[in-house]
Amino acid sequence: MIIRLVMLAELVAIAAALAMPEDLRSWVMVAVVLSTASLIVAIFLPTASLGLAKLLRPGLVIILATPAFLMALQAVPLPIGTLGNPIWATASTALNEPLAEIITVDTGATMFSLAQYCAVLAAALVTAVVALDRIRAGQVLHLLLSLTTIATALWFSRETNGAAGPDGATLVVLGVLVSTASAIRSVDQLRRLRRPGTIASAPYPALIAAIITMIVCMAALLIRGNLASIVAALLGSGLLLSVFAIRRWFLGVWGTAGVLAAAMIIFIATLTVIPLRTNTDPTIALSTSSQTATERMLQDVGPAGSGAGASAVLLPIYRDAGASALRERPTAAATVVIDMGWVFFCGVLIVAMLGAGALIWRSLSRVHDYSYPALGAAASISLMILAFADHGVLGLGASLSAAVLFGLAFGQSIPGAGRDALSLESKEASDRAADPVPASYPKFASALVAAWPRVTLMVLGVTLMTQALWMFVPEWYLGGRPSLSRIVSTATTWPNGMSKPASIAAAREDSWIRGGSKPEANSTSSAGDQETALPELSNTLARALRSSPLRGDIWLMLAAASKHGSPQPGTAAMLKMSYYTAPNDLDLLPLRLSVALATDAVVREPEFRDLIKRDVNLVVAHRPALRPALVSAYRSASADGKTYLESLISEQDPSYLDQVRARHFRQGSR
Repeated sequence: MIIRLVMLAELVAIAAALAMPEDLRSWVMVAVVLSTASLIVAIFLPTASLGLAKLLRPGLVIILATPAFLMALQAVPLPIGTLGNPIWATASTALNEPLAEIITVDTGATMFSLAQYCAVLAAALVTAVVALDRIRAGQVLHLLLSLTTIATALWFSRETNGAAGPDGATLVVLGVLVSTASAIRSVDQLRRLRRPGTIASAPYPALIAAIITMIVCMAALLIRGNLASIVAALLGSGLLLSVFAIRRWFLGVWGTAGVLAAAMIIFIATLTVIPLRTNTDPTIALSTSSQTATERMLQDVGPAGSGAGASAVLLPIYRDAGASALRERPTAAATVVIDMGWVFFCGVLIVAMLGAGALIWRSLSRVHDYSYPALGAAASISLMILAFADHGVLGLGASLSAAVLFGLAFGQSIPGAGRDALSLESKEASDRAADPVPASYPKFASALVAAWPRVTLMVLGVTLMTQALWMFVPEWYLGGRPSLSRIVSTATTWPNGMSKPASIAAAREDSWIRGGSKPEANSTSSAGDQETALPELSNTLARALRSSPLRGDIWLMLAAASKHGSPQPGTAAMLKMSYYTAPNDLDLLPLRLSVALATDAVVREPEFRDLIKRDVNLVVAHRPALRPALVSAYRSASADGKTYLESLISEQDPSYLDQVRARHFRQGSR
């Protein structure tokens, strides 16, 4: 009953990740479900699961915990002059308050990445516990078969409508691999049924389901997939078929070596079919989409990266003006390099290759059910190829599905786990019967073996539950202080177009409060309420910048709030941070021009004059839809600001300058 409940929890978590958008609700649901599953397994761990201690050796635990430790280390304050990102020193100067230097550029994004990794690790370990039993392992395989079939159908329909998710192709490739492994397992069961004295149900339904899934997934890849995903699916399936051929016909050493050598030759030859980008970073060599901003980010990567989840924060800064950030997504390999650095990425590749080799070895050494470890090895090879082609491997749904697959593979790669647990139990019973007072050391060793998997799963479950609370209860994290969206709503009636960037900032709140509801604006706010909201808004914006200093929209709102309240010397510094952290965000351009042109100290500074000139030239020459913003900025500009704006417009379009003046005089005479 407990195992079925755990399997249902994993099904709910993966289904939520696949069906729901990657917002706060889906993250919280996945974290809560998987933490509950981990705690249930840790508390009610069956005796047969003691074999998990053979898998969770100290070395493997250290390897699995290293990414989480490094992510947490990125958000820890570091001594000055070390690996800390220089943005924190710049932000400290602009805010006129001390800020500790840390590696990540966004602590909220790093914490979300850490939560995703913990969820993936929990899904893998829980599945490994369930898969120690052969019958349960078959049920998990059939569950994966059903999920990948449904995910493939959904991806194909969304791809046809132009609304496919980023992890769709990865799920389709996993579907091809799972169906191939299921078909091999069914064929192997049919062979055993032919032996005399064997009594078991024929696996024809599973074989038919595997064939149907394989046809559906391959058809979807051939119709809508790119060449890299097709090659990844074929190479993974080829590895599975190579293991099947070795087990079926070539049991000797030379036969095994010959088949593996032929598979390696086919592998290298197939990779040459994929068109590679030349003169570019190797992490985006297989990508078929535009990676201009990604290439710029890769050129600025530090030795420790920019922080887990930082690539999504940095992408709007490096993209071209007016380009949509949704059109470009860094590949998974490039994302890992940007977030964690080259050393970490090379370590991941080495661990993946060693893990694939270990799974192949265990697959060839097993008597039965060798398809499970072979499936894990094939998935390692295919996902490594996909990591250099697109971003899908890091999607929430795809990463959880891959975690369940690897948990199944490693759980079934443990030789005789159930028998070891039973023999351990019987040995303890016999020792108690022979010696009523056993020695303390064997008793302690047995207790340690039994407690090791429980402690690991319990720590992981508690960590995930804590992260879910951190995501779901922002008031708890903020110490009961009002959220950014609530304070921004009180300022929606401010002059000079403050409402639009306020709504943008409210919609793009810090990652630890995103997904929250936005209260409606109170249009009857009095002037006294607005003046009271100004310092409150400034404090809230400054608090958000202490965890995410690359938020150009918040820097702009803080500069505008400072200008409307009581002009301070820091207004220019905040405005400059907005220019440098969001140089190509056209949504911020109207308010940014209004604030810049209304401040004489800004207009007189040569550096700001160049920045203002860039924005005005962009509007006049390339973005005519934003020309009304120039009229609004001209109306609120100071005397020096009006003069400078007139000179800029006259250089680009003298006729439009007459229109700006005419509209200004018409609106002023009303």
